[in-house]
Amino acid sequence: MTQAISTTAAGSSNGLISRFALIVLISMALTLSGTASAQNAWPNRPITVISPFAAGGSVDVLTRVITDQMGRVLRQPMVINTVAGAGGTIGAGRGAHSPADGYTLVAGSSGSNAAAYSTYEKLPYQPEDFAQIGLMAIIPAVIVVKKDMPIKTLRELVAYAKANPNRLAFGHPGVGSSVHLQCELLKQVAGIDIQMVPYRGAGPLMTDLIGGQIDGACDAAPSSTGPVHAGQIRALAVLGDQRAVSMPEVPTTVDEQMPALQGAAWIALFAPKGTPPSVVEKLSAALSVALDNADVQDRIAKLGTNVPSAAQRGSKYADRFVREEIAKWDKVARVAQVPKQ
Repeated sequence: MTQAISTTAAGSSNGLISRFALIVLISMALTLSGTASAQNAWPNRPITVISPFAAGGSVDVLTRVITDQMGRVLRQPMVINTVAGAGGTIGAGRGAHSPADGYTLVAGSSGSNAAAYSTYEKLPYQPEDFAQIGLMAIIPAVIVVKKDMPIKTLRELVAYAKANPNRLAFGHPGVGSSVHLQCELLKQVAGIDIQMVPYRGAGPLMTDLIGGQIDGACDAAPSSTGPVHAGQIRALAVLGDQRAVSMPEVPTTVDEQMPALQGAAWIALFAPKGTPPSVVEKLSAALSVALDNADVQDRIAKLGTNVPSAAQRGSKYADRFVREEIAKWDKVARVAQVPKQ
């Protein structure tokens, strides 16, 4: 009798365990199913895009143009939230620590999401806090000189600088900016010594260059295109292997036999770490479709920037590219001993 009771109790216990295990499995299945359904239904409400630079600036305008078209593709509006300051790092930090649900993104740049890691003492985020969605625009960097300089090519600039060490004064729009590092890269690759003159932005820099107060500058193509076309300054070369769509007549550093001198700025779309891969891929695909839109391409070109090529699209490319950019500018900053902010 005792044995029978024990056996019955054991069977009852096993039955309870089995039922409990079944409940757990069903609960897990429902959770996974719910998560999958939520991801499949994404997006079902507006998406916020943090723009970490001042409204009306090139990064902000480009972000609005591209994400507006992305919203049409995704059939949900993409709303811009401007969070400017500290070279884009305040907005990037907010984006990094937003919910990883695909409804908050951030438009990062070569400054906020590459150079900043080497030029800021403390940041509220690290590279691993982001999931890369894709490149939105390539902003060519250009080497320009004042119009009455007896220099017409990059080779002539290098020769002049070597013959007159530390005589040339080149401006840049702020210590630690991506454009500053582009100028430092010029010095390192060409083996020249030039004075670096920091400005509080591209506007004052261009005013002094046009007025002849400085000899040259490293600058973004959008702010240099107008003065170049007006004959107020002279463009020597675009840093990279792709000519600027706004001034196709200007050779690249690859054309000028200096292939190591590549340093275009860029804008990319990021999501917080942990955003579901399926959502990241949907965003990446929508971005690519938006970049193929003729009106978007025309507006990007008019802003003096280049559309990423087919080979420069996608989250995987962006992930690899951003990691390479971080390493590249870190080396430049260390060699130049750029002080951290």
